[in-house]
Amino acid sequence: MEKLALVKLGGSLITDKNKDRTSRPETIERLAGELKKVRRNFDGKIIVAHGAGSFAHRPAVEFKVKEGIKGSLQFKGFPIVADRAIELNRVVIRSFLDQKLPVVSFSPESCILANNFKVEEVFCDPIEQALKIGYLPVLYGDVIFDKKVGACIYSTELVLGALAGKLAKKFIISFVYCTDTDGVYDSTGKTIVEINRKNSKKVEKYIIPSGKVDVTGGMIHKVRESLAMADRGFETIIINGNRPNELTKAILGEKHHGTLIRR
Repeated sequence: MEKLALVKLGGSLITDKNKDRTSRPETIERLAGELKKVRRNFDGKIIVAHGAGSFAHRPAVEFKVKEGIKGSLQFKGFPIVADRAIELNRVVIRSFLDQKLPVVSFSPESCILANNFKVEEVFCDPIEQALKIGYLPVLYGDVIFDKKVGACIYSTELVLGALAGKLAKKFIISFVYCTDTDGVYDSTGKTIVEINRKNSKKVEKYIIPSGKVDVTGGMIHKVRESLAMADRGFETIIINGNRPNELTKAILGEKHHGTLIRR
């Protein structure tokens, strides 16, 4: 089977979470350049998804949409959160196109359906077709419709996990999460080289909330979702996207400065 790398560009990496609706264009441009380089050397396909950062997290908190549609506040808020997520996606897409990357955007809101916060259906035939003819699909953390609670926030990690579940029979899948830290740190601030089920409980005690506006859980969410993927046989590498060429190294299986999460 062909390899498929599912790459997340974190919201804290590509935006300034302390400033509303503020992207980091130089970082996005550099990462686009690395992906362009990787595509020339990687024997497989790539799907990219990015976080919402300072664009959608703030209205998500303001309109209290995390627990679904409970009243008029959330009903009003969900379209606003979705619009902010799309706004950042357009910034990313334009930057990638400027780097001559053949990117096409896919909205999770249109292809993933949940039931009580858990994915129920994933329609990814168009994404598969895009991969087949050589495009680079780009998704993002989004709001999706939910049969029980009306609609819900769906993090980038969950979006990629949903795609992995659908595509696992056709590809050998791995994950790369680009963050603004050198992987996961221990109590002394040193990078933990590997996390697995044997040391995961101990590791979780080290992880401190970022203090930034984040409705999708921060690093602890990344680690837990990565462990869930590990239980299904998928490996995840968490790297610092601010380090030049770190993304390239992680996808190509070269030595990096991040954390490997596996069974």
